[in-house]
Amino acid sequence: MKYRIEYKHNIKDFEDVWYIEKDYLKPSTIATIEQVIKWDNKNNDIHIFVRDLEKDKIVGEITLLPLSEEQFNSFMNNTLEDTEINEDTLLEYKPNENYYLLYSAMAIDKKYRNDRIVLSLLLKGFYDKINSLKNRNIDFLNMCAEGQTPDGQKFAESFLDLKYKNNTKEGYKLYSFNNKKEFDEWLIRLPKYIESYNNKFSIKF
Repeated sequence: MKYRIEYKHNIKDFEDVWYIEKDYLKPSTIATIEQVIKWDNKNNDIHIFVRDLEKDKIVGEITLLPLSEEQFNSFMNNTLEDTEINEDTLLEYKPNENYYLLYSAMAIDKKYRNDRIVLSLLLKGFYDKINSLKNRNIDFLNMCAEGQTPDGQKFAESFLDLKYKNNTKEGYKLYSFNNKKEFDEWLIRLPKYIESYNNKFSIKF
């Protein structure tokens, strides 16, 4: 296969991701390479990348940050941004603990936007990562996200099925589920969503 889902990363991978995000977002809203590396050193379960094996570069990414209840409420009230989370305030996963999940970023290299398999692999990587954490007795009470672009807002509302809750001072939209039950039910449906997406674009593995 041309692509591979990866959960362990090096400095060059994070550089690839920063340049991917820069094509979509204002640099001031993107975590620096140094900051992301510090995140990864403290909690290496937060990044899901897709690599183009032929060109040996990262072409798609998802970043998932665990939040405390206080951090979740601050984010939803627009008093905490993901870039303000540092290595001291980033949580580490511990068995038998509950967390809130921030769907902090998802981006695909613009040259690969039309290669639908990249998004399919990212979503599979997301689903597998959440289940691997659940298998370690780590659970999630809710998930939230910020939609900065029209595409990001559409993805949050349609595919992630998140509910619009608030605006940031910049005019971006904030989303979450209403409760844990909605999140758990969506996670159960996710494999069907991915299967439907694959069938729509004739993606086969």
